[in-house]
Order: sequence, then structure tokens, then C-alpha cells
Amino acid sequence: MAKSVTRMVDSKGRVTLGKSFANKLVIVNEVPAGAILVRAEAVPAKEAWLHKNPRAIAAVVRGLAEAEAGEFAEAPDLEEGSALADAIEDA
Repeated sequence: MAKSVTRMVDSKGRVTLGKSFANKLVIVNEVPAGAILVRAEAVPAKEAWLHKNPRAIAAVVRGLAEAEAGEFAEAPDLEEGSALADAIEDA
């Protein structure tokens, strides 16, 4: 449910929002009637690609759901892999 409160802006253009906003990142959307604050989270630049790629994020979400359900891929046969590596001639 939406809650509306009145706050006074100080001489430096600042407004206090209360403890629930303390040390939180917000986006300020300026609209004709004033401004709308939206709580936000920062994403590290090296992880931003994931959030911009719908297929990649869907794969991560799917993998997390499978892991939560206990659905894991079969582990590789290490002995078979070792035998194959031994059979390959060194270059």
C-alpha cells in the first residue's frame, strides 16, 4: 500500500527520508509533478553483462532452480578421461 508523508527540504536541497532509507541507494526520477524515489541496488561493472543478457540470466535462474530441486548433471567419469589422456600421444 502506498504511503504518503510530508518532508521539508533544507536550504541545501536535502531531505531526510527516515531510517528505512539509511545508507540505501535510490534512483531519483524527476517527473513534472516533482520527483519519485526508487530503491536500487548497484551491480558491479564486471557483472552487468549478465543482467543485460536475457538468455544468460535465464540460464542462471534455471540452474539455481535445478540445484534447489536436487537436479544435478551426471559427474564425468574421471577414470575414462584419464585413460583417454594416457592414450593421446604428446606433441
